[in-house]
Amino acid sequence: MTVSDRIRRLHADALVIDGHVHPALKTLLFRSNLGKAHRSGGTFNPFTTRVDLPKTIAGGVDALVAATYLPEPGLLADCTPLRLLARIAPRRIRRLLTGNALAHTLALLDDFESALAWANAAGRELARPVRSTDELKRAVDDGVIAVVHAVEGGHSLGGRVESIAALAERGVAMLGLAHFYGNEVAAPVHGIPPSMQRFGCFRTPKDLSKGLGPIGPQVVEEMVRLGMVIDLTHCTPKARDEVYALVGRRRPLVFSHVGVQPLADDPMSPTEREIRTISDTGGVIGVIFMNEWLGALSHGNGLDAVVTTVRQIIAVGGIDTVAIGSDLDGFTDPPDDLPDIAALPRLTEALALAGLADSEIEKVLGRNWERVLRAGWR
Repeated sequence: MTVSDRIRRLHADALVIDGHVHPALKTLLFRSNLGKAHRSGGTFNPFTTRVDLPKTIAGGVDALVAATYLPEPGLLADCTPLRLLARIAPRRIRRLLTGNALAHTLALLDDFESALAWANAAGRELARPVRSTDELKRAVDDGVIAVVHAVEGGHSLGGRVESIAALAERGVAMLGLAHFYGNEVAAPVHGIPPSMQRFGCFRTPKDLSKGLGPIGPQVVEEMVRLGMVIDLTHCTPKARDEVYALVGRRRPLVFSHVGVQPLADDPMSPTEREIRTISDTGGVIGVIFMNEWLGALSHGNGLDAVVTTVRQIIAVGGIDTVAIGSDLDGFTDPPDDLPDIAALPRLTEALALAGLADSEIEKVLGRNWERVLRAGWR
C-alpha cells in the first residue's frame, strides 16, 4: 500500500502507542540485538524480530507496552517437540521453568532493560524504560521511544497476592491475569489458534466454566488499589464477568490484544456486551495483528481485517474504546501487509480510507492508550 504524504504527516504528528508487543521474548530466547534492523518477512517465522528499534522508529511509534512473559511449564507437558528442545536450551532458559516465579519475572524485566541499554550504547538513546505516565511524556518529548512494562500471565505472581506490590514497585503498568494454562489468578481460554495446534501440541482442553482462581479476587482488588491496569486477554468469559462485577467503573479494564465477536467467533473474543462494558469502564480493546484472531481465517493480507475490527469496536463501544495491540513478536503470524511495526503508517492510511476523521485516527493510534494509562497506572 502506498502511503500519501498527508497521511505520513498525520502519522508523524500523532502519538502512536502499540499496547502489546513482545521484543523481550526475542531478547530472552535469541539474544536479539534490538538496535539492529532485522528482516521480518511475510510468513510465519518465530526466529524473526518484528519490533526492533530501527523498525519502531521507521513506524513512527512513540511508545511500546512491552510484555514480559515467563515461560509456563505447561508448554512442555503440552508439546513433545518443545519438551525435546528444552533439553538442549541454554541453562538461563531452562531454569525459568522451575523455582520462584516472581523472582524469575523480575529478572526477565532486568534482562530486557539490559538489552535496551545495550542497543542504546551503540549510539544515541533510542529507547527508555518508563515507570509513570509523566516519564512516558518526557521520553516522547525527548524524541525517545518510551517502553512501558507489562507482564503476561498471573502465573508470574507465584501464587502470592503480595507479588503485585513487587511488580508495581518495579514500574509494571499492566498485568494479564491469564495466559495459556491455568494459574491461581484466572482460568484461560485456548490462546493458540487451530492452525498452530500441530504435531499433537497445544490441545489440552480448556474448561470455560472456570473463572477467577483462589487468589483472583484479591489480586484484582490489589491491582485496583495500587494502580495497575487489568488485562483480560486470555481469560475465560466467566473470569471476565467476575472481574467486571468486582471492578465496576473504578478503573479502566482492557483487552490488550484480541479480535472481537461476531467477527471472530471464539471464547477469547469479547462479545458486543463486553465491548460496551469495557467502554463503560473507560478502557480499551487493542486490536491484534493476526488474521485468525480477527476472523479472517485465510493467511496472507489482513490489513482490511484489522480495519474491519476497528470499525466494529467503534460501532458498538465508540471511538474511545479501540486501540492497537499488535502482539508482534509474540510467536504470531501477522498479516503479510502488516508484517512488522515499521508498517504502521499503512494502517493510518487504511483507517483514513475507511472514513475515519483525523482526530479519530489519533485516538486509535495512541491517545486512547494514553488516557487509559493515565487513569489506571499509578
